[in-house]
Amino acid sequence: MATPLLEIRNVFQSFPGAGGGMVEVLHDINLEIREHEVVAILGPSGCGKSTLLRAIIGLDPPTSGQIFYRGQVQVGLNPSTALVFQNFALFPWLTVEENVATGLPHSELNPAEREKRVHQVIETVGLAGSEEAYPKELSGGMKQRVGLARALASEPEILCMDEPFSALDVLTSETLRNEVVDIFTRKTSPINSILMVTHSISEGVFMATRLVVMGAHPGIIRAVLDNPLPYPRDEHHPDFVALIEKLHTLITKAVFPAEKAPAPANGVGKLPVQPIPSVSLTSSIGLLEVLENEGSLELFELARHVDLELVQLLLVVKADEMLGWITTPGGAVEMTVAGRQFLAADINQRQQLLNATLKGLFVFDLVLKMLQQSASNEVDESAVLSQFALIFPHERPQRIMSTVVAWARYAELFRYSSTRKVFYELQKPIVVA
Repeated sequence: MATPLLEIRNVFQSFPGAGGGMVEVLHDINLEIREHEVVAILGPSGCGKSTLLRAIIGLDPPTSGQIFYRGQVQVGLNPSTALVFQNFALFPWLTVEENVATGLPHSELNPAEREKRVHQVIETVGLAGSEEAYPKELSGGMKQRVGLARALASEPEILCMDEPFSALDVLTSETLRNEVVDIFTRKTSPINSILMVTHSISEGVFMATRLVVMGAHPGIIRAVLDNPLPYPRDEHHPDFVALIEKLHTLITKAVFPAEKAPAPANGVGKLPVQPIPSVSLTSSIGLLEVLENEGSLELFELARHVDLELVQLLLVVKADEMLGWITTPGGAVEMTVAGRQFLAADINQRQQLLNATLKGLFVFDLVLKMLQQSASNEVDESAVLSQFALIFPHERPQRIMSTVVAWARYAELFRYSSTRKVFYELQKPIVVA
């Protein structure tokens, strides 16, 4: 049997948590990346998908375990990999051509060969004619093409992509997915294999030859499925749809297990330590509206009804469940009495109800306690972000903060100034005798 390109053996990853302890983000990960395949890593938010990808590339060495490249223990960054980022990560002061050239920092090519390579990959991704443009002149899709060209410039054996199309509109992301598959399947392509992280099940089925499903807290591999469908793939083919449904079931079980473990305590109070899903309250309230009109719905049926990717829908469902507005018995989504009460309330009553609910959630209680302990009744944004990073090392603290600010503003719980970058308490109303 051929030696795999990459082999992940018994990898654990932990980061320092609040109170001096360690938080386990990845637990005993074992996985192979073989030649001539596209591997998609799927799973709920916070399951460690991006953390695993960074460990595989060599950006964050694992706490324990080993990663092998062609049978040899990998030490440091793997020069045979290249990464395409979710947020483009372009240098705004460099042109398209100059940004792409940064993908060849230590190349042995002479100047003429470097220039030829850069122009070749620019042409490959469909940006010929835009070499002198700056990022501010480009659309989101063009920016991601620059990111892809930069990764391709080094002719990586393994192309790694971290949710590369999630910041793009539907049509642009569909176009780029097809183009990446075309590049991979060309006989002249230098890319041997692709490893990608995605929140989109349909995207994974469309692109990958193998699908890895992860569970969360800590991140584990729950299942690995082969995808034998030939390229190009028809998203309406029964086999395509059947594989999506199978993945829906696996991910739903990962997010809503039949027996829910008791939530851990934070060691100070009795509130469970859990982040809040990064969703808008508009989406959360919209889910209540759907359930009011349609009644109880199975998750897969609900996903089709609201036309959302299951992983995105699961974030909304988790948020509503955290707020006490819904329950999920056996994978069905049902509105609670509290959810009906909130939906029937006027705007002022909704504020009051949400205000009381948020005080019982750990992240909001944390900010309130920090404000109470401050002599000025203000807390710097950096202090809040530091706490989020310590307590939730597998989450993006800025994303948690954005959701906290939006929900707290709606509920009139506390305020945030984007100009001064501080959280502050609301002025107490003056009672006139």
